[in-house]
Formats: sequence, C-alpha cells, structure tokens
Amino acid sequence: MLPIERGLEIVMSTARAKDRPDWMPAESVSLLDSIHRVLREDVFSDADSPRFDKAIRDGFAVRFEDVVQVPAVLNVIGESRAGAGADVVVQPGQCCEIMTGAPLPEGANAVVMLENTERLSPSSVRILKAVRENEGLLRRGTEAREGEKILSAGNRIGLADIGLLAGTGKTTVMVSRKPRVAVIATGDELVEVGEVPRPGQIRNSNTYTICVQVKEAGAEPIELGIGRDNLEDLREKIGKGLEHDILLVSGGVSMGKYDLVENVFAEFGVEVLFDKIAMKPGKPTVFGHRGSTYVFGLPGNPISTMVAFHMFVRPLILLLLKAMNTAPRVLEAKLESRAKCDPERAALLPALVRFDAGQYWVKTAPWKGSSDLVGLARANALIMIPRGSGNLEAGQNAQFLFME
Repeated sequence: MLPIERGLEIVMSTARAKDRPDWMPAESVSLLDSIHRVLREDVFSDADSPRFDKAIRDGFAVRFEDVVQVPAVLNVIGESRAGAGADVVVQPGQCCEIMTGAPLPEGANAVVMLENTERLSPSSVRILKAVRENEGLLRRGTEAREGEKILSAGNRIGLADIGLLAGTGKTTVMVSRKPRVAVIATGDELVEVGEVPRPGQIRNSNTYTICVQVKEAGAEPIELGIGRDNLEDLREKIGKGLEHDILLVSGGVSMGKYDLVENVFAEFGVEVLFDKIAMKPGKPTVFGHRGSTYVFGLPGNPISTMVAFHMFVRPLILLLLKAMNTAPRVLEAKLESRAKCDPERAALLPALVRFDAGQYWVKTAPWKGSSDLVGLARANALIMIPRGSGNLEAGQNAQFLFME
C-alpha cells in the first residue's frame, strides 16, 4: 500500500508529465458565468481605485484643523452626494454636507460622522467630536493604482473577484475550459434514486455525491449510468468513459468475485500506476491513465469514495484547470478526546470541529463505518490521524479538513 502523500505525488507528476498547451484551453465566458472558474489572464485596474477622494460615511466634510477643539460650529456651504459632487472649496470655518461614496470637496481633509454632529440650521452645524486627518474618507488610488495587477491567472474566481472584474469593466473573462469527467457507479445492487429498493438493493447515491464533488472542483460531470457486474456492460460504459478527460468508476475495485473493473481497465490498455492506498477509508483506490484520459477506480462505499475523491481527484482537476492552489486545505486543531491510530493506514474520519478561545478544537464524530452517510452528514470535517501505533491524546495537535 502506498502512503497518501506518495499516491498524490504519482497523480500530480503523471499529469504534469502529460500536460500539453491545448489541455484545458482558455475560453471566454460572460462575467456572470465566470464565478468559481479558474482565471486564465492577469487582470489590471483600468483606473485608480477609488477614482477620486471619497467619503466612506454620511456626515460633513471638514478641515480637521477646524475641529481639534470641540464642540465647534461650522458654516455649511454645500452638499456632495454620490454621482453629484459639490463644486465648492472648503475654507477655514466651513464644511460641506457629504454622503457615503460622494467626492470629497476641495479643501476638506476629513469627514465627521453624522452621528457626531448637531444641525443648528440649514447653513450651520455643531461638530461634537474631533477627527484626524483623512479620517472618514478614502484617498484616490488607495485601493489600487491604474495599471496595477489586481487578479492573477490561476486565481479561482470568488464573489469579491466578480466585483473587481465588474469594476474594471470586464464584461467577459478568460477562464479554463472545464475538464469533462465521466462518472460510472457499479454494482448489481444499485437502483435509481426514484426507485424503491427490493431486499438486497440500495439506491445509487455515489453518482450524485461524485457529480457534486466534480462540480465543486470546477469540472463538468458526465453521468454514464450504473455499470452492472458483468464484463459486457462494464466494457460498454468504461469504453465511453475513456473518451473524456477523466473517468471515475466507483465500486468493483476490491478483491471480490464480481469486482471486474480492473480487468476491464486492462482490456482497454489502461496503465494502472497504483491500486492500493494506505488510507482508511479508501484503501482500494486505483489510478492510471490511457492516452490523454486519467482513470480512477474509487471504492464503492460512499464515504470511502468521497475521501478518495477529495485526496486525489480534486487536486488533479485543479491542476488541469491550471489553478494556483491545488492541495487539500489542511488546518490544525487541538484534540478534545483520544483518537486511536492504525499501524497500517492513515485515517480520515468524520469529525466535529468548533472554534473557541482563539483556536480550533476537533474530535471524531460518531459513525459506523465507510457506508454511514448519516454519521458523515452530522460531521463538519474530516480528522486526519497519521499511521502509527498508540493513540493521539487529548490536547495534542491534529490536522483536519473542513467538509466542502
């Protein structure tokens, strides 16, 4: 059995060795369609941001020198609002009413919050609190200068990035094409979600959990249906799956009489690079490739499938997308209770994480094995317990992954 780190190294080095410029080419999409896609161009600010000195609160634009001693009464000489600045110059003893986002009038160098003033008349106001120079405003270009790089290629576009792109005038964005990922769940025991299982049958949940993980990683799932435990059906579906960028087959990769997936891989000339990982759950994870298609045989138990996907498939998808960050996001916490180590396999188990006293605390969640979706649904993380003898004791540091 390969350690998890070595298995991931094989997956990623294989992809890097086979990388070609035309793989996951860049494509132009509308701004709204670019959310969560991987950016393939550097983006530069087309102007200073903000474009002018502006107020960040409602109140009065003043000369801070005039309100060092408060209370102070100032003459109101105009109003500046968003989209319509006041054409005035603030002189000593004067101020200008101003709204959030409005241009700062010439001569002013601070903004007093409305709550810290008392209006005496339409032309005068009492300032109740002193302000420092530049308080209550943003100077031109303090967020970004014209020509400054504000987003880098490889960045995965989030909500704030959408705002940045819009503010820079980008109606279309260059992003990586989504890898097409074929998904096959295998087993004679599987029935479709809308069916009522007979004795010995279960609904096909793996297709749905895998497809959601594929989408979350930034790829396009292609559902190829249920592969039955016979060579004819598996040949047909796996053959179709090998036409895509990645093929994921769940189930049929253990040592049982009807675990036929690796036999069919061999028939199609798939070069298998590993078929066992020292990981619990997820030991019978298979990885290989045929031509330009990457191939995974994932365990059939739902939690094993999810864990194997997160540790091996997701990083590969992100690499193909040319994303800046591909590794699983590992965090540290203090253990709340003892966790038993396995001398042969590292474990990634459902866990409960909370934040308290400035740090994360983690403990294993109740669950009954790698088919227990109920237990996993009640958890919010996976705790990573290293291979070894003995235990991790309460109070020791432990690593975990938030469930995504």
